[in-house]
Amino acid sequence: METYIVGLALLIFLALVWWKGRAAIAGGLDKKIDLIRAEIEEAARLREEAEVLYAENSKLAEGAAAEAEAIVKQAAEEAERAQAQAIATFEDVSRRRREQAEAKIAQAEAEAVRAVRVVATRVALAAARQVIADELTGDRAGALIDDAIAELPQRLAS
Repeated sequence: METYIVGLALLIFLALVWWKGRAAIAGGLDKKIDLIRAEIEEAARLREEAEVLYAENSKLAEGAAAEAEAIVKQAAEEAERAQAQAIATFEDVSRRRREQAEAKIAQAEAEAVRAVRVVATRVALAAARQVIADELTGDRAGALIDDAIAELPQRLAS
């Protein structure tokens, strides 16, 4: 009989615990379920955001690769244009310097010819004076001077 009373007391105790604790246990389980459900929803939302960001970044990466290729192509074209322009500028500068050098050479040649003519004229005059001084006498010298004075206007005109 004592076992029967202990068993009955145990059943009454468990019924009271169940009756009083049922709401608390169910509420705790419901809160835990709601918390887990919220975490799952948050994880799903984060996954969707990550997929969207991944898709956007993939598009950006593809666009960046295409843009980088375009930049490289444009840089190569600009380098070719710059090289062509540098070559043209170099050729132009070289041509102008060559023309200047040729002009300086021609000028130097002309000056050298003038200098030789001046020296030749001076030597010829000195030689002529010497010859005239050695060979001409007073009458003959006067006649030559008169002829030279008469021819002077004709020579100056031509």
